[in-house]
Amino acid sequence: MERKSKEIQAKDGPTSLARTTVSPFAWLDDMDRWFDNIRRSFEDRFWGGPPARWTDSDLRVRQPLVDLIDKGSEFVVRAELPGVAKEDVDLTVTADGIEIRAETNRSREEKEKNYQYRERTYQALQRVLSFPEEVKADLASATLKDGILEVRVPKKEPTPEPKPVKVPVE
Repeated sequence: MERKSKEIQAKDGPTSLARTTVSPFAWLDDMDRWFDNIRRSFEDRFWGGPPARWTDSDLRVRQPLVDLIDKGSEFVVRAELPGVAKEDVDLTVTADGIEIRAETNRSREEKEKNYQYRERTYQALQRVLSFPEEVKADLASATLKDGILEVRVPKKEPTPEPKPVKVPVE
């Protein structure tokens, strides 16, 4: 944190003392900076920031929300891909990881006697995950239903499904 201050030199005799004084309202400047940073990071996270920062080659790619579930004999990956058709999904599974990519580019246009309506949307999603254990990538299967992509990948060496242990609290 930066703090703006004025230095006042006092000459009280043979030695000079340097004292730093801070405006009683300097903390308001710090608060303004903190809130600006929070607002900026919030806008960047949810709305991609101001359009002035975007260029054609720098369109933002969003990471979909993903669950990686260990079922003992297989891993199940569930990814949220709202508004994405199965033709738009590019899925790659390797022995140690998975890469999910999706890109949609749609436009809609209506022309009536008294009005004209035009809408264009673009969405790019990408997520890369590593599996904690080696898997059989060639036996992977995937389904996309209601915006949820579910990928089932069998493990190379199945392990027993982890079971929770009840711990008493004293």
